[in-house]
Amino acid sequence: MRSRFYLLLSALIFILAIDACNDDITDEAGIKEPDPVTPDLTVKVTASVAGYVIDESGSPVVYANVLAGEKQVSTDEFGYFKITNTSLAEFAGFVKVSKNGYFEGYETFVPEEGKQTFVRVKLLAKTDVAIINATSGGTATTIDGATVSLPANAVVVASNNTSYTGEVHVNVRLINPSDSQDNDLSADKPGDSRGINEEGYIKALKSFSTIAVELLASNGQLLQIAAGKSATITLPIPSALEADAPASIDLWSFDTATGLWKKDGSATKTGNNYVGTVTHFSFWEGAEGIPLVNFTARIVNASAQPLANVPVTITIAGMPKNAGHGRFGYTDANGYITGAVFANTNLVLDIATPCAISAYSHEFATAAADIDLGTLTGNLGQNMVTLSGTVVNCNNQPVTNGYIQTYDNGFYNRIAINNGAFTFTGLVCTNTEVSIVVVDNTTLVQNIPETVTINPGANNLGTITACGTSTVGYIYYIIDNDSLEIREPADTLGAYNLEPDGAWTQILTMSGNPNEGQKMAFQFDGSTTTGTGHKLTEVFSTAFPSGRGYWPAPVTVNISEYQSVGGFISGSFSSNMLDFADNSIHTFYCSFRVRRRV
Repeated sequence: MRSRFYLLLSALIFILAIDACNDDITDEAGIKEPDPVTPDLTVKVTASVAGYVIDESGSPVVYANVLAGEKQVSTDEFGYFKITNTSLAEFAGFVKVSKNGYFEGYETFVPEEGKQTFVRVKLLAKTDVAIINATSGGTATTIDGATVSLPANAVVVASNNTSYTGEVHVNVRLINPSDSQDNDLSADKPGDSRGINEEGYIKALKSFSTIAVELLASNGQLLQIAAGKSATITLPIPSALEADAPASIDLWSFDTATGLWKKDGSATKTGNNYVGTVTHFSFWEGAEGIPLVNFTARIVNASAQPLANVPVTITIAGMPKNAGHGRFGYTDANGYITGAVFANTNLVLDIATPCAISAYSHEFATAAADIDLGTLTGNLGQNMVTLSGTVVNCNNQPVTNGYIQTYDNGFYNRIAINNGAFTFTGLVCTNTEVSIVVVDNTTLVQNIPETVTINPGANNLGTITACGTSTVGYIYYIIDNDSLEIREPADTLGAYNLEPDGAWTQILTMSGNPNEGQKMAFQFDGSTTTGTGHKLTEVFSTAFPSGRGYWPAPVTVNISEYQSVGGFISGSFSSNMLDFADNSIHTFYCSFRVRRRV
C-alpha cells in the first residue's frame, strides 16, 4: 500500500455561492460538495517519521527536541531526526519540535501502518516585541502591524493558573500566507492547514493572516490569559489578499494536542486588518473553512525512477503564486504524495527545486470525490540529479549498515546504503557544490567530509571509503588524580563554532549519562585553526565542588584537528584550576574529540 502523508493546501480559491436550502449543493448548477467528515483521532497506527529541522535561513537547527507519539529524539548536526515505530493517530499524526529561542514547530501528516513519512519543519525565532505590566495591561505591536492587547489583571502562570502581576514579555510573529519568498519550502505555520469546525467536521483552511503569540515571565515561565478574561489581536491582511478578504472571518487556534486547527471565534475586518478577541494564546489565524477532497500522485523521472523527498506545491490555476499562499509537501521514498485539497477547483501541481523554482507543472481539476492522478513523469531537465556509487569500509568490504549525508546549498539528504551500494534521485537549483559524509554504523567509522559538485543528470561518485575517522566523540578528564570519560553514545556531545565572527568554539555535553550525572562545558578562542593559538579561562563541570572552575591567567588549548561541520574538533589542555566558590585549588587535565555541529 502506498506510503503517504497529507499535503494541505491553503490557496486562494473562488467559491460559488452556497444554496442554504441544500447542504449538498453549492450553486444553481448543482455542483456537489463532498460528504462531511468527522475525524476519529482515537484510531492509531504504528509508523515512522524522519526529516530535517531548519531555521528561517534554511540552516539546520541542531539538538532540537523532536516528539512524535510517545517517542522523542534530538536532531543531529545536520538537523536530521528519525523516529521509528511510534503510535500515531491515523487521521492526523504529527511531530512537535522544541528548541530554546524558537516558537514550537508542528508538522502534521497522515501516517500509514509500518511506513515512514518524510517532513521538513521550519522553526520561527521568538521576537520579544514588548514588555507589559500584567497589573495595568497594555499593547504589543510588531513592525509589520500585528498587535496583541492584554487587559489589566488578566495574566496567570500557565502551569498552575495562579495570578501573575510582574512583567510580561510578549513574543509575537506575524506569518504572511501570501509570502512567496519561502526558498526552503517549509511551511511557517504549524499543522497541515486542516481544521475542525464547530460542527466537528474537517475543513481545508484558506488563511488570510496568522500570528504566533507566547507570553513569558521575566524568569522564563510560560504565561496565559486568566479564565474569564480575553485579549484582543489584530491580524494584518496581506495586500495580495485584500480584494478577496471577507468582511468577517472565522478565527482558528492551533490545537497542540491533536495537530489540527480548531474553530475558536471570529474576527471583523477593520480597514486592512482583522480584529478579534481570544481567550488563550498559541498560533491563531483568520481563515475560511473549505470543503476538501484527497488526492494522490506518484512522481517519477523519465526512467521511471521515483523522486524521493522532493518538494511539491499546489496552487489555483490561473492565479499568481503569491495570490493564495500555496502550501508545500514532500514525496515519500517511493515518490508518492497524498494530500487534502479544495474540492471543485482547477489546480496546478508543481514539482519544485529547493529554491522554489518549478521544474515541472501538471494541471488537474477536483470535484466532490477523491482523485488519483496516477504516475506523473516529468521532464525535469537541468534540475534533476541522480547520485550513485559504492561504499566500502576500512577493510575494503561493502558497508551493509550505514548512510550517506549530503549537505550545504539546500541539498540535505540522508541516503541509505544497501549492500554496499547507493542510488538517489533528487532536485537541485543549478550545478551545486555539496559536502558528503559517509558513515558505517557497524564499525562506528566515517570518512573525512568531502566536497563534490553535483551536475545535472547522472553522477557516479565511484567507490567511497567509510574510513578515516571514528564517529565516537568523547571528553576525558583528570581532576586531582580522579579520571572520568564522558563518551558517546551513552552521552551526547557537541562542538559549536560561535557566531557572529566564529572566533570562539564551545564544547559541551548536551545530555548526561543518568548513572554518572556528569556535565561539562568550556569555550576557547582562536577561530578554526589548529595548534596552540587558543585560550580558555574557565570550565563548567560537575567535577568541581561548585560546578565551575577558573584560572586567573589564560590556559592554552592545543587543537589537533578542526574539521568542517559533520567532522570533529579535537584537542587538550592542562592547568591548575580554582573552584569558583571556595577558591580551592585543583589540578585539571582534559582531552576531547567532539563532533562539530555548527
